Amino acid sequence: MVKKMNNTELKENGLSTEEEFIQSLSQQELGEEYDSSGVPLYYADGKVYTDNSDAHTLIFGNTGSKKTRNFVIPSVYTMGMAGESMIISDPKGEIYCNTSGYLRNNGYSIMVLNLREPEKSSQWNPLMLPYKYYRDGKADKAIEMISDLCMQLKAQVHAEIDLYWENQAMDLLVGMILMLFECETDENKIHMESIQRMRMYIALENTTDAKSCVFWDLIRTFPDNSIIRYKLASIYNLRNVEKTLNCVVSTLDSMLRCFIFNKKLLNLMSSSNISFEAIAQKKTALYLITPDEKKTYHFLVSVFVKQCYECLIDFAQESNDSFLPLRINFILDEFSNFPRIADMPAMISAARSRNIRFLLIVQSKQQLLAEYGDDAETIKSNCKNWIYLSCRELSLLREIEELCGTCEIDGKQYPLLTITQLQRLQIGWEDSQALILRSGMAPFISWVKDFSIYPQAKFEKSCFPNTVTEPPNCFSVLKYVHDKLAIELEKQEEVSLDGLFDD
Repeated sequence: MVKKMNNTELKENGLSTEEEFIQSLSQQELGEEYDSSGVPLYYADGKVYTDNSDAHTLIFGNTGSKKTRNFVIPSVYTMGMAGESMIISDPKGEIYCNTSGYLRNNGYSIMVLNLREPEKSSQWNPLMLPYKYYRDGKADKAIEMISDLCMQLKAQVHAEIDLYWENQAMDLLVGMILMLFECETDENKIHMESIQRMRMYIALENTTDAKSCVFWDLIRTFPDNSIIRYKLASIYNLRNVEKTLNCVVSTLDSMLRCFIFNKKLLNLMSSSNISFEAIAQKKTALYLITPDEKKTYHFLVSVFVKQCYECLIDFAQESNDSFLPLRINFILDEFSNFPRIADMPAMISAARSRNIRFLLIVQSKQQLLAEYGDDAETIKSNCKNWIYLSCRELSLLREIEELCGTCEIDGKQYPLLTITQLQRLQIGWEDSQALILRSGMAPFISWVKDFSIYPQAKFEKSCFPNTVTEPPNCFSVLKYVHDKLAIELEKQEEVSLDGLFDD
C-alpha cells in the first residue's frame, strides 16, 4: 500500500493534492440526474467525482485487480445518471447482471447481443448494414464492411492454413456475399445461411452434370467487367482444377465453421432488431456478452463495434455540426482480448469530435501490442486518462514510472513513484487505490469504491430477451440461375425470330 499523505507531503513529492485533483472533475451525488458524466475517478463522503469531458480513458489492471467492480460497473452507473448511451462489452455477463436493472428503471432501452446464450439475445445480422449501403448506391462502403467481416473470419484460420488459400477463400467469400446482394431484393434472405446454401453448389464443373454447373452459371450471369467477376476470377479459373478448388473450398469452410455448427447463432444473425441510429437518439445500453472461457466468437464483437461506429459516424455527418445529439460511450472491457478492430487508431482519433467516447480496459501492455503492434501507441496516446491498478509487467511498470516523473531529494532526482510502490497499491473489498494519470496534471493516487456501495446496485437485473425465430428464408441459387437462363433463352429466341423477317 502507498501510504496516505497530507497535502504538504503530496506537494513535496510532486503528486496532485486531493483539492487540485477534484477541481478538474465533476462532483456528483449518487442517484441524482446530470447533463453529462463519465468515469468515476475519486470517491469521498458519499460523493463521486467523474471526468465528464470528452476524454478517452485507458485502464490497466491484471486479473483480480477489480477493474470491472471499481471502474467499469460504476462508470455505467454514473453515465446512466446522465442518460448517455453505452455499448458495453461484457465477457462474463457480470456487467449486465449488475447494471441492467438500474438502467431499465431509469428509462433506458436495453439491448443484448448474447453470444453465450444466443436464444436469449437481441438479433444482429452482420450482412444487413453493408446490404443497405449496397442497395443505396454506396457499393464502396458496402465492400469495405464486407471485407472487414471476411478479414476477421480469415484471421480465425490464419495459424492453420497457407496464406494463398486464405486469400483465395477470402476473395471467394467476398464475391459470394456481393452476388447475394446483387441477386436478392428480399432483405429477409440476406444472411449467412444463404451464403452457406450458396456454398453447397460449389463443385468441380462437369458439363454432363447440370447441378455441378449451377455456381459457375451464377457467376456467368454477371458482366466480365463487374467487381463480382473480378473478385471471383481466380476461383472461376479453378472450376476444372479439382485439387486446388477443394483446398480453397476447404479453407472457406474453416472460415465459416462457427456458423456451420451453431444453428442458434445462425438464427440470431438471420435478422436485425438492433438499430445503431436509435442508440444516438434515445438513451440506450447495448451489452455484448461473450463466453470468457474461449475466443471463438470474440471476432464478432470486433465486427459489431466497427459497424456500429461507422453507422454512428454517418449519422453524425447528416447533422449540421457533424455531432451526435446524444453522447455514445464504448465501454470495452477486456479490449485487448478481442481481435484487432479495423482502423481502431483512426476511430479513437476522430471519435471525440463526433460526441463518441471510449473507455478501454486491458490486462497488460503486451496484450495491446500483440493485437495492434505500433498502432497501440496511437491508441494509448489518444487516451487522456490512464488508470493503473496492478500488474507484474515490467515494461508497463517502467513506462508508468517514467510518466509519473521525478522528484528531487538532496539534490538528486528520484522516481516520483517507484516500480516497487506501483506494485503495492491497495486492493480492498470496498476501498481500493488507483493511480490516475491525467493530461496536464501531476499523478494522483485515488481511492475508489466497489460498485456494491453504490445505491444503483440494489436493482435486480433485467431478464434476457427471448429470441424465438422461425428458420430463415434463404436465397435460392438454383431458382435464380434457372430464371436468369430462361430470360436469356427468351432473348435469344426473340433475336432469332427477328432475323427471319430481316429481308
